[in-house]
Amino acid sequence: MLFFKRILKAPENPPGENPEPELPRVERRSTQRFAIQPEFPLKAVISLVGRDDSGAQMSASRHGWHWKGRLIDCSEKGIRIQMGPALRAVSGDACELMLSVEGFELTIPCRIANVHEKEQGLVFGLNHAIDNEADLIAYRQLLEIVALGATLKAQFKHTKPDETGYLLEQFAGDRPSRLSVWRNPSDGSVMAFEFLLKDSLVRAAAAQPAEYFTSEGGAGTQPAAAAKAAEIHRLFQWVVPNLAPAVPADVREFLQYYAG
Repeated sequence: MLFFKRILKAPENPPGENPEPELPRVERRSTQRFAIQPEFPLKAVISLVGRDDSGAQMSASRHGWHWKGRLIDCSEKGIRIQMGPALRAVSGDACELMLSVEGFELTIPCRIANVHEKEQGLVFGLNHAIDNEADLIAYRQLLEIVALGATLKAQFKHTKPDETGYLLEQFAGDRPSRLSVWRNPSDGSVMAFEFLLKDSLVRAAAAQPAEYFTSEGGAGTQPAAAAKAAEIHRLFQWVVPNLAPAVPADVREFLQYYAG
């Protein structure tokens, strides 16, 4: 199931060309991993046949063998996930990664690439084996949701008020995403923000409701229609819990108020 129908859409291909969505350039150059914070609302379950102490699989079918885990990071090739210490598996084992958030579900066929023991449990490196276009598009949307917040880095922090009378600081990522924050020069409190999420924009000021805009199609920034605004708000809700550590705690709190 696609997470979004009106935003984060795959690029369209000209007639006669390969219909598979083109990868963003940054992901063609490398298999960049995007960190997933524990607060990110996505739930993860692995369907995997466990092994006994001798290493033999305990069943001939994965049916009913579901193990909860915590996502660590994701890339174009796969996902790393932390599992409990009781689960036994080896490299090459086939599994399904079942992801769910607010009624949206995505099941991804995978193979275990590696297993590492950590103090908190086992960390599985999973390589996906997605074999249909719809699931591939949905997975790439998931990558974007994670990366929009995870790649943010501090760009600048002004010490003098701008034309608004407030102090501007900015964070930017490579998806593209850009978070601009305005602070009160007298006490440094957060007064307003503007968050660019690819072709979507969320804007709000203290004691004022959030506004949602779109810049799709090169027509300039304009208010989003109701259905698209609802998707932008959902994207904003999912991005905010996964902001990079570079974003200060008071900014996170201000954004979370509007994310709801």
